[in-house]
Amino acid sequence: MNYKKNESVSYNPHIIQLVFGNNTVAVNYSEITDESCLEFSHVHSDFEIYYCLEGTMHLMAGDDCIKMKRNMFTIIGPGKFHHTLYEPKLQKRYFIMVFESPVKCTQILKGDYMEHVNQYLNEAICHIEKERILTLSDRFECHRIIERLEREMNMDLPGRNEMIRSIYTEYLIHIFRNLDIYSGRHGEGKNVEQGNVNLALELTRYMHNNYSKNISVRDAAENFHISERHVGRVFDKYFGKSFKHTLNVFRINYAKNYLLDTSYSIEKIAGLVGISSIRTFNQLFREMENMSPTEYREIHKGDTSHYGVPKE
Repeated sequence: MNYKKNESVSYNPHIIQLVFGNNTVAVNYSEITDESCLEFSHVHSDFEIYYCLEGTMHLMAGDDCIKMKRNMFTIIGPGKFHHTLYEPKLQKRYFIMVFESPVKCTQILKGDYMEHVNQYLNEAICHIEKERILTLSDRFECHRIIERLEREMNMDLPGRNEMIRSIYTEYLIHIFRNLDIYSGRHGEGKNVEQGNVNLALELTRYMHNNYSKNISVRDAAENFHISERHVGRVFDKYFGKSFKHTLNVFRINYAKNYLLDTSYSIEKIAGLVGISSIRTFNQLFREMENMSPTEYREIHKGDTSHYGVPKE
């Protein structure tokens, strides 16, 4: 009988470059393999991830024997001898990925979004280099990403390498999310990560929820961990108006509800929409509606057409 490793179609020996902010990460190799894989002890300057998909596997890292079961993974940092134990009778199935340290792009892109991505990647790499060996239970269902990668590798379709590149990127992001350095920080900077378009929408949501308070550009910037200047650029680009003007539009429009649905005084309504000066409130209302708040109330009181309901 001729013993040998089972042929794996889920094998990619090609170097694929991933982009993270202002960094590139080269994935040198990936493979889904099983108990037939005989691996010798080796060391390199790259990072290697072993992800257990099925069964039980034992990984030697230096003098340590690491036991991994389904949906557990180990990251080996540079300079550490390691190999999987050859146990042909112990069924297992696992995924291996080898990637290099991040390299700065020649073209440096600026912005809060890029800075956040750079920080996210650098923190993860520094943590792995410091620990050298990390074994964790996966909390982000990376096995599902690996399943999609396997399907893509097994199909020879147009755009195959681009799909593999995007799945590699998704996989690494989810692997890094499992690191202890991100515990309790889910969502930090989430609005910035999504880019300027979604940030514009998130800023307007912030206004919806806080228009009644004495908020400013500085408050919004601090809430989203970005600069005041960046807030200004977002509003100028996507709304063509300043933060302050947009906030006043929210306030005056919400004031209409109080004018029509309550008998509150104008002064009280002004306070409820975050405008402390009744004079300022009257001035802003007239600028936007060409009438005073009192006139608006008299004209529209009892009129439901402003809610889109036909008048009888």
